[in-house]
Amino acid sequence: MRGVFVVDKSGKVLAAEPGGPDATVEVVRKLVSGGADGDNKAKEDAEAAKTADEVADTAEKMDSA
Repeated sequence: MRGVFVVDKSGKVLAAEPGGPDATVEVVRKLVSGGADGDNKAKEDAEAAKTADEVADTAEKMDSA
């Protein structure tokens, strides 16, 4: 089973959703687009979304192998 679990630096759970690579990236993208509270937070969120996208791409490659 695959999914996404996102926690902020304070330990607050921001997302916990099951799903495949595309669905999990979309959860993070929605979280980032609705949760930016300033420039620094937006940069951190963008980096988290990029990392989630890379993880999803890697997982998809592994599933295809």
